[in-house]
Amino acid sequence: MRARYRVAAVSASLALAGGGAVGVAAPASASEGAAPSLSCDAWRYERGSDGHGASITCYGSSFTGYAVCHQPDGYLYLRFGNRARSGGTSTVWCGRNAEVTDAGAIRS
Repeated sequence: MRARYRVAAVSASLALAGGGAVGVAAPASASEGAAPSLSCDAWRYERGSDGHGASITCYGSSFTGYAVCHQPDGYLYLRFGNRARSGGTSTVWCGRNAEVTDAGAIRS
């Protein structure tokens, strides 16, 4: 249960750092007009010769993928992937021996 709390805390922190744009557009004021929405496909688990990661494809604006990585000793950390344009894919890699527990994207 503690790991789920950490994942939720990391996700919430990410939402605040990204201006509330984890997977959806942040609300815009009436004078600014509507901000472009961010719509993402489900993230995919990736396996590589040096570890595990995640990839995500989103539409609507440029974005950066993120992954919450979990080491065997229980340590959780956050990694960011490449910045991609609408319709592109951002790929994130965790360190050696770590697994992806959650992933998503933030508008950038």
